[in-house]
Amino acid sequence: MSLLDVSDITVRFGGITALDQLSFEIDEGEICALIGPNGAGKTTLFNVVSRIYDPSEGSLTFDGLDLLQLAPHKISQKGVYRTFQNLALWPGMTVIENVMVGDHTNTKSGFVSSMLRLGSGKEEKDLKLRAWQALEELDLAQHAFHPAAGLPFGTLKRIELARALIGKPRLLMLDEPASGLTHSEVDELGDAIKMLRDNHNLTVLLVEHHMRMVMGISEKVVVMNFGKKIAEGIPTVVREDPAVIEAYLGSSAA
Repeated sequence: MSLLDVSDITVRFGGITALDQLSFEIDEGEICALIGPNGAGKTTLFNVVSRIYDPSEGSLTFDGLDLLQLAPHKISQKGVYRTFQNLALWPGMTVIENVMVGDHTNTKSGFVSSMLRLGSGKEEKDLKLRAWQALEELDLAQHAFHPAAGLPFGTLKRIELARALIGKPRLLMLDEPASGLTHSEVDELGDAIKMLRDNHNLTVLLVEHHMRMVMGISEKVVVMNFGKKIAEGIPTVVREDPAVIEAYLGSSAA
C-alpha cells in the first residue's frame, strides 16, 4: 500500500517548468531513489513535499492525508522528515544538542525555549534520552558531548541522520546524503540507511548521485530529466533502460 502518492505535480517558476506532471508512489517500508541529472527537479520535488514550494498543479497525499493543505511546520508532526544537501548543524553546539533539535516541533517548550533551557525538565530529559539512543544506534555516542565543529564529514552526515530519526519519522527524505563522502563512508551510510529502515519501519525517499549506493539499497528507482519522469522500476531494470542511459547513467553504468 502506498504511503506517499505524488500525482501530476507541476511546478513553474515564471516561464520555467521545474516539474512537469510528475507522478509516482512509494509503498510503506520501501526505499525509493529519485535520480537524474543536475537540474532535473529532484530537490524541487523535495521542497514540494516539505511544503517549501507550492505546486502549480497536482496532488500530494501521505497516508491518505492531503499534504498540500498543511502548513510547513505541521509536516514533521505527521511523520515527514528530511535532510538537506548542505550540512545544517550548529557547529558550536554539542552533538547531542544538535540531535535534540530534531524533535523540537513535537515538544511543548518549542525550539527557542529548548535552546534557552526554559522547557520542562522532564520533557528535556526524555528528549536527551531519545537523542542518546539515536546516537548509540548510529555508533555516535562517543561524540555526544563534543561540539559538532571539527568532526569528520562522514560523522556529521550520520549526526544529521540521528537528528531526523529522533522525530520518529514515517517518511525520511534524504537529499544527497553521500555527497562528499569517501567510498568506505558511502558503504557505511548505505548500511546505516537500510538498518534504520528495518529497525524503525521507515519509508525512505532518497535523492542521490552515487549510483553504487542507489542500486545497492533501493527497491524502486524513479528517473527524472527536465522535470519529467522518464523511467520507474526496480534498479536492475531501470539501469538498462536506453532513455536512462542516454539521459544520465551513461553506457559505463551497465
